[in-house]
Amino acid sequence: MRILICDDNPFIINNLKEMVQEYFDEHKIQAEITTQSSSRKIMSASDVYDIAFVDIEMPDYSGLDVTRHLQQYNSEIIIFIVTSHSGYLDDAMNLRVFRYLPKPPDKERIYSGLNSAIERYVRNTRVIDIDGSNIQRVYVKDILYITINRRKTQLITKYGEFKSDNTMDEWKNILKDLNFAQPHYSYLVNLQNILGIEKDIIIMENNNKDKISIKIAQRKYSEFRRMFLNYMSAAQL
Repeated sequence: MRILICDDNPFIINNLKEMVQEYFDEHKIQAEITTQSSSRKIMSASDVYDIAFVDIEMPDYSGLDVTRHLQQYNSEIIIFIVTSHSGYLDDAMNLRVFRYLPKPPDKERIYSGLNSAIERYVRNTRVIDIDGSNIQRVYVKDILYITINRRKTQLITKYGEFKSDNTMDEWKNILKDLNFAQPHYSYLVNLQNILGIEKDIIIMENNNKDKISIKIAQRKYSEFRRMFLNYMSAAQL
């Protein structure tokens, strides 16, 4: 899990980092904490974070600008706005900010917010068992499809590929009730990432806008098309 703390005040950065690090140590959660006092440096990078604590008022770019930038690289990022001013609350809420924390940081509120943030993170991600030795989490929304590759499975996301020790049946159980369906016995596809169906071909694309085509098996076509149309109808409600 990658954490960002962004504030132009070194005292606030150190105070926040100490409390956040203490929280993760107490809960035995592995986390990489990055601190940054320059909003300009964040805006010039394309780093991906899972959680960010962002000061609302900084030189060069505001915390709202930083939030928009971070959301471009992870739409599920959990943002804590840290400020001594309440005038930005409406704008922050429009950006789906997770919590609004006053300065100076309060340990009890930090811990309470992180408890809720971790619960959301776990809901939005799933564990990948890579070669039985490397465990990591991926966001469900980023998964394009899972396929069988030499008796193992391969997870294709918008941002890369992972080989997994999980079987296809295990993946079906892990992702049940999350809008995944099988167009072919060797594919499990994320319905929310389908751009369209052309005859018997599923069209998807990764984060680089590269097109991906997956063929629908003839015996699966009617069922798969029905599931996709049901998903699309429900998504528009």
